[in-house]
Amino acid sequence: MDTGVDRSPSLPRGASLIALLGILLIGFAAAVIPSPPAPLDSDAPADVFSAGRAAAHIDTIAATPRVPGTPEHTAARDYLVSTLQELGWRTSVQSGVGWTTSDDPPGQRGARVGNIVAMIPGSDPTGTVVLAAHYDTVVGSPGAGDDGIGVSTALETARALGAGPTPRNDIMVLITDGEENGLLGSQVFTRSRSPALGPTVVLNHEARGNTGTPTTFRMTSPNGELLDVLTRSPWAEADSLTQLAFEALPNDTDFRNFTAADFSGFDTAIAAGSAYYHSPLDTPDRLSRQSLQQMGETSLSTARILADTDLVTLDDAGNEVVSLVPWGLIHYPRWVEIAGAILLALAVAVLVVARVRRREATPGRILATGALAFVAAIAAAGVAWLPWWLAQQVSPGMASAVAEEPYRPIPFQVAAVLAALGVLVVLYVALRRRVPGPALICGFFVTVAVLALLGTPFPGVASTLVMPVLPTVVAVLVTLALPAGAAGRRLAVLTVGALPGAVLSIRGALLSFDAGLVAGAPAAGIFVAITFVATSPLWEPVLRSTTVRLSAATAVVLVAVCTTAAGFVNRDGATDPRQEYLWYALDTDGGTATWASPDAPRSTWSKALLSAPASPLPELFPWRGDQRLSQGPAPVADLVPPDIEVLEDRSAGGARQLRLRLSSPRGAPAVGLWIDDTTATVHGATVDGRRAEPSSDFGFMFWAPGPNGIEVTLTLGVLADRLGVRVADRSGDLSVVPGYQPPTDRVVVQPDVVVTRSLEI
Repeated sequence: MDTGVDRSPSLPRGASLIALLGILLIGFAAAVIPSPPAPLDSDAPADVFSAGRAAAHIDTIAATPRVPGTPEHTAARDYLVSTLQELGWRTSVQSGVGWTTSDDPPGQRGARVGNIVAMIPGSDPTGTVVLAAHYDTVVGSPGAGDDGIGVSTALETARALGAGPTPRNDIMVLITDGEENGLLGSQVFTRSRSPALGPTVVLNHEARGNTGTPTTFRMTSPNGELLDVLTRSPWAEADSLTQLAFEALPNDTDFRNFTAADFSGFDTAIAAGSAYYHSPLDTPDRLSRQSLQQMGETSLSTARILADTDLVTLDDAGNEVVSLVPWGLIHYPRWVEIAGAILLALAVAVLVVARVRRREATPGRILATGALAFVAAIAAAGVAWLPWWLAQQVSPGMASAVAEEPYRPIPFQVAAVLAALGVLVVLYVALRRRVPGPALICGFFVTVAVLALLGTPFPGVASTLVMPVLPTVVAVLVTLALPAGAAGRRLAVLTVGALPGAVLSIRGALLSFDAGLVAGAPAAGIFVAITFVATSPLWEPVLRSTTVRLSAATAVVLVAVCTTAAGFVNRDGATDPRQEYLWYALDTDGGTATWASPDAPRSTWSKALLSAPASPLPELFPWRGDQRLSQGPAPVADLVPPDIEVLEDRSAGGARQLRLRLSSPRGAPAVGLWIDDTTATVHGATVDGRRAEPSSDFGFMFWAPGPNGIEVTLTLGVLADRLGVRVADRSGDLSVVPGYQPPTDRVVVQPDVVVTRSLEI
């Protein structure tokens, strides 16, 4: 009976190690050596994109946060309007009310928005090309990255386009408002868009950090002609797998509304440096000029091509897959990806049959190894995240407040890669004691082939597996035809076959880290597993005589050293200031005040303020639902509560209709209202003229109410003689709290000052 004895000729261990290290080094070099374009100064030629000129806009608008309803927001809008007018664009402000409903936490949000719309007409338009970004920010963040980089890219691209010949198509600059509060500005724009726009293609610009490679992580479908355009743009980066991954995340951009309005286009963003995201440290001096230059050059080139394209034909192209390779973007029809997965499966099947016939493997061992290989890949993804998780247990303040990322992630990235590789090596060595090398490698290939076939319904999945591994499988098949003594030729063939896998997968692992450690480290772990499979024929001779204890001990030591070094370079005081949430709530009914935070205290400073156990505070933060908040007693500030004026009150047949005016006498940029569901059920509602969703637990938050407030109309099913109402307003300046002293070694992220009161009407 065949026991699967390893009858394959051995490769020399030393030569295999040199070849393995060589292709891994080449793969790493191919990923890091191509550098993005150098930033151009403000004296660059008029028809090119200049990061220097673009950065001047960021310096102006990102000096302070731009929260809707604040003077700083108005000043930013005025600056952008005047800048576009000076460029000669026909510019206007589109005003309206945006509204959205959230499921988690439940509630509704609205705002008065002011979108900036600028146009230059084309010579013979077939449609409109839109350069889009948003100019509002969250509370407390200057937003140099989010979305100063997008706004400045749109402005500098518009200037460069205006310096050239008149485009064929109409060009629009659309700088939306209210994006941070629920994509509200883009909702207003798409809801009232003019049919005169014709076929419309949007280049949306975003950021979830302050550095990194601008990546087109989402595009509309059909995408064939869009990909033709994108691949002609210098420095463009995109990948179908990235789009698939983004759709699984909770983040979103204005692009969602553009897509719903049947616009075509691209969504492009930077995501590295996410520790600075939505924080006071998202400042102009910390924004990468190189990332700005790369985003701008890509957008300018893409816009120029689209400006002279027949936009009517955009929807005629099919759906294609796009992949990033060392020399740029490639795209191909979906059937090519499916055919690649089938080809890999056939090649692996041929290899399995050959190994079984040569008595170098048995089907049972191959299948068992394949199942374990899948488990190993999942383990590699999980273990890659482990160093960062452990560091946070030791020092929670090392993580940024919003994105939960460190300021200096590279040592943690190295630890993640080593942890993932360590798991794979230890498992390989453990299995190698019982299973011959050919059976192990066949099992790996079988797992990849099966996953590629299962992934064919999802664009990008099969290509991510097939492109690195198929050349290795083919190389192994070629070596089976070589004479038994041709060790040098076998090594050369396997090295050439493994090289594409190393180049493609190492690049994928490094790019994964742009998404941060929380999401990027597990993704990088998967790419490490793919790299290991693609290079497994060269690992076989290197690991053949290694023991499980030695490989495990080596992996643990290396990961521990890197994690310790990562913690040291990210220690308190060695980086930019660590971050804390701090909110203040004043209950004017009881004359009490509370400090609160969605995080546990991270420092001596916050522990002194947040001294009570965490629990929900629905009366003080009704829009937070049942979220548990750290809390502690706070000084009572002399702040005027929000006001409600009854404009009309009618009752008939058990129903009651109220028309109210809700305002903030202290000029807070946001107001909110919630109905006590034990006193009435809301059957209909409008807020500042916009219809709201009726519900039994009705409530909303509204930004930019203005000095005169907003009108709210409610149609109620009466449950009690008097209607219970809870109102609140919100601002972001904690200095109004008596005795408040900001921390000297911390920054407060997204500060919130809430004043509430209850009424019976």
